[in-house]
Amino acid sequence: MLEKSNLLTNIGRDLSTLELGECLDIRSYKRNRSIVICREKNNEFLLIENGFDLLEFKGDKSYILKQLKRAIKREFPRSNKVRIYRDGITDPHSLSQLRRKKI
Repeated sequence: MLEKSNLLTNIGRDLSTLELGECLDIRSYKRNRSIVICREKNNEFLLIENGFDLLEFKGDKSYILKQLKRAIKREFPRSNKVRIYRDGITDPHSLSQLRRKKI
């Protein structure tokens, strides 16, 4: 788990280390809303927002970070901590629909 205030810096650092097809799954503490970021091409990323809104964005790293900042405000307005899962090469659309284990 990670503090929401540190999320953008950590994601910005992790985006450059992602391999092609690898995904980051960002979930709320309750795991009911998610944001999935997947590297599609060498310089292109896909952001899938699955929660209050169902949106998709494609673009370079700076554009995705800007959209991620907006998505965090929409999806996790009262959360202080978020969960980050680094998944291997997988389909990002099926990953956004995946229900993580509830405790």
